[in-house]
Amino acid sequence: MRLCTLRTATGEDVGLSTAGGLVTLSLVNAIAGTDYGPTMLDIIQKGQAAALAASVASLPDPGVPALRDEPDFGPLYRCPPKLWGVGLNYVRHADDLGVRQPTDAPGSYLRPASTVIGCGDDIVLPVQSERITAEAELGVVIGTTCRDVSPEDAPSVIFGYTTVLDMTAEDVIRVNPRHIPWAKAFDTFCSLGPWIVTPDEIPDLSAVRISTVVNGETIASNQVSAMMYAPHWQVGYFSGGMVLEAGSVIATGTPGAGVIHDGDTVEARVEGVGTLRNTVRNAPSAGR
Repeated sequence: MRLCTLRTATGEDVGLSTAGGLVTLSLVNAIAGTDYGPTMLDIIQKGQAAALAASVASLPDPGVPALRDEPDFGPLYRCPPKLWGVGLNYVRHADDLGVRQPTDAPGSYLRPASTVIGCGDDIVLPVQSERITAEAELGVVIGTTCRDVSPEDAPSVIFGYTTVLDMTAEDVIRVNPRHIPWAKAFDTFCSLGPWIVTPDEIPDLSAVRISTVVNGETIASNQVSAMMYAPHWQVGYFSGGMVLEAGSVIATGTPGAGVIHDGDTVEARVEGVGTLRNTVRNAPSAGR
């Protein structure tokens, strides 16, 4: 199943990709007499994915009318319970920053929900940095609140996968690597979506290719198999001694980053999951 959050004339709705096109959750509920959601985070935290998919599949023909207009995507949801990021998970990105790739545990950081935007929203460049980069990543969405999960059991707690654009005030990190939480925490510095796809849609996670694209140019591209720390291992690592609530997101690392400037278009492309696209602009007071 493929799900997204849509902006509509009456607010936000969940979108479902079907054979007949994109349909809204509110219309599914109205036709099927169900009460799923109403938000994406509700579907995840209430464990409704399987029942929702079965309800949609069982609707009589012609089913739910599909949307005719181009979708207006919103953020998947604005307040993930936890939003973890993994750094330097590919050799190429360690080379970008001129640092050694960690070999004992992944570089990581926890970022605030105020960083979250969605597909089509603006990435706003803060005045506090002169060199900001964008990084495409595969995101893991936790579907079951868990703790101390083994990598082997990680699939049982994963709701699905999404596409992430992760921004970094790179010059801040070059001054001092301990500044990573600050460099990652600016508003608009984490774009999520537009799609979450359930694991059954990804036959071979290791073969999924992730690409960072700036103004149509592919800056870096690599497969999940090239990660030092695989996604299932990361779920085990971050759940170790710490609760991962349903709806938490782990951004699993980038194959490489591109420097972004005012007016740029930046994309994260994750095969089998989707393309996430955002525009870049200076903060109004930037004076650049």
